[in-house]
Amino acid sequence: MSSSKRVFELQQVDLSIQAKRKELEDIDLRLNRDEVYELARNNLESARNAQKESEKQYKELDAEAEDLRAPIKQINDKLYGGKIKNPKELVGYEQEAGMLKANLSKKDDVLLDLMEKIDTAKIEIKKLQEVYNAAETDWQSRKVTLQGQAGQAKEELSRAEKKRQEILAVIDKDTLTAYESIRSRRSQAVVKVEQGRCLGCRVALSISELQRVRGMSIVTCSNCGRILYLS
Repeated sequence: MSSSKRVFELQQVDLSIQAKRKELEDIDLRLNRDEVYELARNNLESARNAQKESEKQYKELDAEAEDLRAPIKQINDKLYGGKIKNPKELVGYEQEAGMLKANLSKKDDVLLDLMEKIDTAKIEIKKLQEVYNAAETDWQSRKVTLQGQAGQAKEELSRAEKKRQEILAVIDKDTLTAYESIRSRRSQAVVKVEQGRCLGCRVALSISELQRVRGMSIVTCSNCGRILYLS
């Protein structure tokens, strides 16, 4: 087998190894992140946090309202208990009760809004939970598929790497050095010759170059510097 054919086969294996490693990288990225699933999870988490915040506000405001209800009851007891006869004192209590009731009314209005907000949030969370459950089920299914693809790609990569070692065992050092030097600069170090042209740069080869390519030694294109291979 000619040296050019060996390095051509090596290049095919190297391209396969490169493609499989890229495939595994892509699969790994997809296994570590799924935008649809993450969006559904984040939306559900945000809605739950918003509900908790509303419930916290409701609890704190309800406690404040309760603190107002006690003194209002005490003042009402004084106003309507018949014990206070002084008109000025009655007016003073009525004014104090009015201010407390006005403050309580504002808090009750906010409490009502918060209650509606919490009820609406519960309905929204139920919907988001369904979306999340569907996204998670779909993600788990696709994850199994991706893991299967990763396993197959690893097996193919292992076979390609083994094949590479077999080829390296029969390539001489100088040929390998030339191949690796060119491939470090170009995506393809070895190109076929068809109809008397280098398929790397499409330049027609001279008769002497074609005769040399038909031999057993390594020949590079005088124009692009790639190793020429005639199948």
